[in-house]
Amino acid sequence: MNFAANLSEYFLMLDDRVRCMPKFISSIYRTLSAWKELPWVTLEFSSLSFAGKVFRSSDLPRLASFLLVFPKDTPTHLLLSEFPLLLAQNTPIRFGSSVFYHVGNHSGPESACFPADKEKVFGEPDNPTASVRTDMVVLSSNTPQYAYTLNQESFATLSPVRGNHLTVILEEPQKVVRIEVLTGSDKESKYQLQQGRVELGYGPLEDLGGCTRYTLLGPVVEGRLDQMVSYEEDSQEALGCIRLLVLEAQESWLLIRQIKVWTTEYDEEEEA
Repeated sequence: MNFAANLSEYFLMLDDRVRCMPKFISSIYRTLSAWKELPWVTLEFSSLSFAGKVFRSSDLPRLASFLLVFPKDTPTHLLLSEFPLLLAQNTPIRFGSSVFYHVGNHSGPESACFPADKEKVFGEPDNPTASVRTDMVVLSSNTPQYAYTLNQESFATLSPVRGNHLTVILEEPQKVVRIEVLTGSDKESKYQLQQGRVELGYGPLEDLGGCTRYTLLGPVVEGRLDQMVSYEEDSQEALGCIRLLVLEAQESWLLIRQIKVWTTEYDEEEEA
């Protein structure tokens, strides 16, 4: 890691017997570009314990020194999960679609240091009951609620400006585990949100007008976001709102195709 500190801007950690999804480099590059100015320590492109973690190369000497403090037999995956906490990243930043998978069995001496986590499997989204509000232009009968409905309908608006929002206000606060936001047409990728972010809201207001405070989930990358939601340890606070925020005016149509929400992970063994 010390050797790699001056070779590039970012450091991607991989493991043996890892399969990469097609165009994984382009996918990671686009995501890093969107996160460039935002605070983060580790971005996780896989649910594997070791592979798929990205660090800023400027953090590598600090990370190497941290690892060397502990005995050699200390499980490395535990140290990697603790390191972001030292630099004020209190929750993991994990993307919903993994780009790295283990091939075959992962056993032997390596597994003691880098145990392979069970890949998180999600079924269909289960959008809980919610209302949707926006300050964007609403055209005729094309209501904002269409963006949250799990069907072929979508919400279209014209020329959004910086600060515009579309906010999903959950009827009851939920422990959400994954959120996916899709903008633009499905096939031609037209009418995407060019600059935007998704925020998580807590402390719902009594009049269902939104939430008292919001935290960043992540930026929209090429018109979409697909990210897992993590909670600080021992946190009892559930999610009350999901806000899509426009960061830059665009002189074109904007199509918010779908907002998908998962409140549970899919358990293959139970289903079987």
